[in-house]
Amino acid sequence: MSGGQPTSVLESETIVDTDVHLSVPEEELARYVDRPYRDWLTAPDVQLKSSEWDPTLGGKIESRSLLTPDQLERDVMETLHVDHPILNVFRNLSRLSGTDAALELMVGSNDYLFDRFLDDNDYLGLATVATQKPDRAAEELDRVGDHDQIVGVFLPTTGPTPPLGDPEYDVLYEAMADHDLTPVYHGAANSGFDVGFPKYNQAFEKFISVHVNAHLWSQAMTLTSLVVQGVPEKFPDLDFVFLEAGIGWVPYMMFRLNKEAAMRRSEVPLLEREPEEYIRESMYFASQPLGEPMDGEHMQSLLDMVGAESLLFASDYPHWDFDHPSELDAHLRARFTPEERSMVLHENATRVFDLPV
Repeated sequence: MSGGQPTSVLESETIVDTDVHLSVPEEELARYVDRPYRDWLTAPDVQLKSSEWDPTLGGKIESRSLLTPDQLERDVMETLHVDHPILNVFRNLSRLSGTDAALELMVGSNDYLFDRFLDDNDYLGLATVATQKPDRAAEELDRVGDHDQIVGVFLPTTGPTPPLGDPEYDVLYEAMADHDLTPVYHGAANSGFDVGFPKYNQAFEKFISVHVNAHLWSQAMTLTSLVVQGVPEKFPDLDFVFLEAGIGWVPYMMFRLNKEAAMRRSEVPLLEREPEEYIRESMYFASQPLGEPMDGEHMQSLLDMVGAESLLFASDYPHWDFDHPSELDAHLRARFTPEERSMVLHENATRVFDLPV
């Protein structure tokens, strides 16, 4: 402390981090599943992430993990000054070809989250689902969805077929609405892109190309599917959150969908309003990765275009490219009012996830 002021300006702010990944080794998760999947999960030749890319640049990029509540307290809550981390067990079960295995890992992942992090702490979490069987995923939400610490549902967007706006998922969205849970969409470059976009994954010659495009493509595909299939109209009480694609793509999608819907109205019969209205009123976008324009004014214009009321803070910790809260805060202070800044750092998330904070 200096002169009675916080050592960091963010220490005086309430911060909700909407994207904190738990690192769960296969051998640890195996304790929460039954045989034969326990044996399969710990077999030496099993890899749930099948991409052959080298995301660490031959080990040059630091590898972090988040394995225990003590690490969460130290690395996220104390170092980053996050008051309320929203935890997810970061596994893309939707890209697994073995449906029975995915369903078993779905239950095991949720049991792990409760046992290791939620039962003895006041943390918040997202339920894991396997989208291969929406009815079974809905049953899992009936099992865990009424727990006060479960505030949303983690939905990988690289892998699910068909895309997540398809009517076959209505039973899953109905379960989310029944349990007051927010759908949260998250792409991946190294676990699912090789399944959802296989030709592009194989055609790229360097991982940088995959990492630039994977999250963007899968999130844009999902948002398009949700709007065209009328999911916000069918489930008006739901909000929809998009993680780890930044915000640069959002204005394009709003304006492009407006134009397409106007020209092809017969293909969007469920829509009662313009696509942009649904996006602005029910869809929220996490800040990470923030992006680095050469002209800082461009970032400020983008933040203004998307709007403070649609933004959520996310760090993506412990991934190597996570964003520190101070990076976003510099832009917020330059462009937004104190009231809008508070909306981004915690108020929007508190409302969207109905948080007890």
